[in-house]
Amino acid sequence: MHARVDRPAAEKFKWDDGETDIYYFRLDVSNEGNAAAKEIQVHVADVRRLRKDGGYELVDRFSPMNLVWAYTHRQPTLPLFLPNMPPRFCDFAHILDPGKRSATNETLPGVAPADAVLALELEAIPSSAHLLEPGTYQFSLKLAASNYPPRDYKLEVTFPGTWFDQEDKMFSDGFGLRLV
Repeated sequence: MHARVDRPAAEKFKWDDGETDIYYFRLDVSNEGNAAAKEIQVHVADVRRLRKDGGYELVDRFSPMNLVWAYTHRQPTLPLFLPNMPPRFCDFAHILDPGKRSATNETLPGVAPADAVLALELEAIPSSAHLLEPGTYQFSLKLAASNYPPRDYKLEVTFPGTWFDQEDKMFSDGFGLRLV
């Protein structure tokens, strides 16, 4: 699994209404083995937010569940992934233009109207449990397939909540993503 903030793993699109700008951020997953991986899932076990004292605290409103695979109509399980093929993308999160987020119900109490909200791409969209306010987070991820042992990953996300219309500026200053 790889985490990066550049194209094609990160892209700017138009929301379903055709007017609202949205950024998608994805993880790329490779199969470097000798056999096809079957029934692959990426599970988010927990989310922790960085406190001012430097420690992390559990985001208790988050419900553990799987992410969805990109370009599959929100499927949490990828049936088959052949070895040595280009990476497949797993949708991780999106950020909507904050000026339009009230129309999509992606709002959180305490987040200023001009600030962006981070929305995780989970298999089910629980009532605001997938939404995160600006901050620095660590995610515990598990990549699993029915025919390979699971692998654990820690992902760190830096999200200041600032929206940039320019894709390169958003990718450099508006969202950070790395495996730790």
